[in-house]
Amino acid sequence: MILTLFQTIDLTYIYEIGTVVGIGFLIFCLYLTEKIIRLFPGSNVVLKWRLLQLGIVIFIILYILDWIVWIFEFQELLYIIGGILRIGSSVLITLIVFLFYRTINIVFLGHKKKEK
Repeated sequence: MILTLFQTIDLTYIYEIGTVVGIGFLIFCLYLTEKIIRLFPGSNVVLKWRLLQLGIVIFIILYILDWIVWIFEFQELLYIIGGILRIGSSVLITLIVFLFYRTINIVFLGHKKKEK
């Protein structure tokens, strides 16, 4: 049943829709991180959230590059960008968890002093 469904759908649409939706979510994340940054003026955690924003921007650029490379069928570059996206996503998730821990530490445990 599922295989029949995939045979009737042009799978390139899934790739294109996934890319556009992914970029949309990343742009929304930029907005949310900006809201978080405004909650902690003057804290060192702000610099770390800015670093996260930079990572999100880099991912948006990589998604766009990946899409362009896919459209022009540069297979070798597609593998390179795909690898960078996978490694980078692991690093980004690690950064997010670390920032979440630091931010929760400030909010719930009251450690408002500047971190090292």
